[in-house]
Amino acid sequence: MVSAEITDGVRGLVDGGKVTWLQRDYEPGDLAEAFIAVAATGDTMVSGEIAHEAEERNMLLNVVDVTRLCTFIAPSVARRGEVTVATSTGGASPALARKFREELTRSRILEYADLAPLLSDARNELKRNSITVDPDHWQKCLTEELLNAVQAGRADDARQTLMTNLLS
Repeated sequence: MVSAEITDGVRGLVDGGKVTWLQRDYEPGDLAEAFIAVAATGDTMVSGEIAHEAEERNMLLNVVDVTRLCTFIAPSVARRGEVTVATSTGGASPALARKFREELTRSRILEYADLAPLLSDARNELKRNSITVDPDHWQKCLTEELLNAVQAGRADDARQTLMTNLLS
């Protein structure tokens, strides 16, 4: 990491030996050994220099808040179990993407991720038996009752309810 200053969180990574920190501003050539870079300078001129070097080196670059200089963008990510929800505003408003992530994380909707293992098992069983279920019917079977059963540790009841509902 090349930066004149770092946050306490980054300092913890440096102290833990997970990040090497060069305490200075960017200099041409800093990307020589990199495969991927994230530029968060807040300085348009410096960001442009970094983008130029990254382009010359044909490397991946994310310039925070300057989408036109990026070769990739980083979405705001919410995870629960096997489910990952990524939100991006295409650089228009990272704050809005973060707001979506924070709201999703607090929302009951992300709890539906707890159903993923059950749904995967049911899907595999249906495939093994050459049974096709209309996608709209699948959606109707993803109920609050099913979620509550899984979260209460009643996996067998939840499985039976799901399979009965899917096949009806």
